Amino acid sequence: MDTDLSLTDFISLDGIESLNHFPNLLHILLVLILMWVGKKIFDLLTSYSLEHQLVKEDNKAITVSFVGYLGGVVLILEGVLEGGGVDLLKDLLDVTIWGLIGILLLNLAGKINDLVILHRFNNVDELLNKQNISVGVAMAGGYIGSAVIIRGIIIGESLGWLYDIGLTLFYFVLAQLFFYLSAFLHQIVTRYDFHKELHENNIAAGISFGSSLVAVGILLSIPLRNSYSLIVFAAWFVLGSAVMAFFRFVMDRIIIPMEKLDEEIHQDQNWGIALLEGCFAIAAVIMLQSVFI
Repeated sequence: MDTDLSLTDFISLDGIESLNHFPNLLHILLVLILMWVGKKIFDLLTSYSLEHQLVKEDNKAITVSFVGYLGGVVLILEGVLEGGGVDLLKDLLDVTIWGLIGILLLNLAGKINDLVILHRFNNVDELLNKQNISVGVAMAGGYIGSAVIIRGIIIGESLGWLYDIGLTLFYFVLAQLFFYLSAFLHQIVTRYDFHKELHENNIAAGISFGSSLVAVGILLSIPLRNSYSLIVFAAWFVLGSAVMAFFRFVMDRIIIPMEKLDEEIHQDQNWGIALLEGCFAIAAVIMLQSVFI
């Protein structure tokens, strides 16, 4: 590290010109418009009035779920903004098209997750009538995890519009299959029925499952950003799942040896411990990326 610093380095204006770059302001405006479009699409695809539930009904379950969705939209748009060129109009067009594609895929992922992963109950009924925060948290985790995957697909190297759209759809379907497989594995490593716990509004179980979906989303996005190889993708999933399970084992036996992790979540509904479990799952993926990528 270069340590030849002087007083002028601390008061230098180098780089300040980027803050006055007009095209950047246009990008920010476009992102805000696309976030609004994302909200409208979400509203269009739901059977209830989102604004009425957020404001009039004070529905925390729907609020948590929508926060996860909106956070996912932001993650996708941040990825779309990467790698901008010098042609402003082309940049704005690319951001608009890929932003819309990403938002539509995120809504599709949400519907798939509801039907395939959380298939043992009606999610709309849980959110709307029961105001089940646990289900809202799990759905928020699914949105964020799916958004990280979509972001990883979109920011890959461009091969032309036809190839880009085709590969995006292919890897999206592939990633959703592995996303479902990860939910199956989550049920194997836990000693309780997480569907039942979610249905009974166990917020700890919702945080545990939702954070695992975020971790898996990060895990699956890593090979999608770096390779087109299906073998690499599958191998990375196997390796990552094993490391996540090992981190969970270490947490259970070393960090909280006085009590069993599953009992804390299932019986005590200890959402603080569930947050700790989620932290370990995400840490496992981040460490894996740092070591191997």
